[in-house]
Amino acid sequence: MTERPDSTSLPPDPLTGTPESDAPGLYVHVPFCSRICPYCDFAVTPLGDSGSERLDRYRQALLTELELRAAALGADTVYFGGGTPSLAPAGFFRKVVRAAVKSGLAAPSPFVFLEANPEDLVHDPDLARRWAAEEVWGVSLGLQALDESRLRFLGRAHHASEVVVAVSRLAEAGIPWISADLIYGTAGQTSESLREELVAMAALPGVNHISAYELSIEPGTPFGRRQARGETLAVRSEDGSALFHEVHETLAENGFAAYEACNFATAPEFRSRHNRKYWSSVEYLGVGPSAHSFAPERGERFWNRRGFEDWEAAVLRGEEPTVERETLRPYERALEELFLRLRTTDGLPLGGFSARYGEAVVRANRGLFENWRARGLVELSGDEMTGWLRPTRDGLAVADALAREMNLDALRHRNVA
Repeated sequence: MTERPDSTSLPPDPLTGTPESDAPGLYVHVPFCSRICPYCDFAVTPLGDSGSERLDRYRQALLTELELRAAALGADTVYFGGGTPSLAPAGFFRKVVRAAVKSGLAAPSPFVFLEANPEDLVHDPDLARRWAAEEVWGVSLGLQALDESRLRFLGRAHHASEVVVAVSRLAEAGIPWISADLIYGTAGQTSESLREELVAMAALPGVNHISAYELSIEPGTPFGRRQARGETLAVRSEDGSALFHEVHETLAENGFAAYEACNFATAPEFRSRHNRKYWSSVEYLGVGPSAHSFAPERGERFWNRRGFEDWEAAVLRGEEPTVERETLRPYERALEELFLRLRTTDGLPLGGFSARYGEAVVRANRGLFENWRARGLVELSGDEMTGWLRPTRDGLAVADALAREMNLDALRHRNVA
């Protein structure tokens, strides 16, 4: 088993300039849940009464997809998302990671992360220790709330009293990276009640990372249908900014520094190693139903069949289960990079942006950058080749709007980078 680090000896984050910064990532989608939350718009399906049989079918098909996609990718992170990966049987993560390493898709001893529900750790006292034995380095817990009424509203299966039990078991097992998820902005929530939840979450034993997302109502979900019938499920948009600032201020006061609009860590080494690959346009491969991939060298995005049975059938026929591909034009790639980079406290490196899309694009926006700085939305330093554009907290709150304000007309008719 790989020697596990303490909290001060984890390798540096990929985006701090280390040699590992450009290493790809591997995402594994586990599509099953014990129940479907009313806000969820992901490709998930209830596990049902035949759970063991479906999980075994899924594992076999997943291993086959890894063989079909064998290549010298060398991902240094493997992230199991869902769905609910914590429903997987003993030995699942070790088998999948070993298969990924054997196929060349993952580097030896990658950082392994998984998403988990608190109730799974509560019901199985040995679960966290088994994950540690399978060399799982990080667990993202879907707490979503610490208030009992909000947990019921969000359709969560665990109780607020069980959260400390779940988190403590991860810490006692030696899992070095423990993240807690929070959904805020539900109807009736106030800045005061949100602050109480945030303070309690920041004090959970062993938690060194928090992801806090404003509730989004998506069409086709149970919440979407209820909202269409006239129910009020989320706070009004004008209140959202106040809650955003409450999240950032409270977590900062309690030792969690923002590094992305929705993500906070107690130290740089506890920033997400995997998710930051998405934000910096690093290559990643997704396997499993609906999983998305990105190949930056050719500017191509592609994704798998969404339904479990469709994905499984394609894999068992010996076909890669890709259902669609798209090649991003320079304008689309630049706009996407702006959306992602301006949501991070690292911001946008103007030299790199100029190298990819042309100095003229940056020069065309210098006046806009100065306007943003005057309004307290960004910090601006350097010139087109060496400068940085870093959003302030006020800028993070409107990051998407800032990206849309950029003048990218010079790129609209370019077909190749």
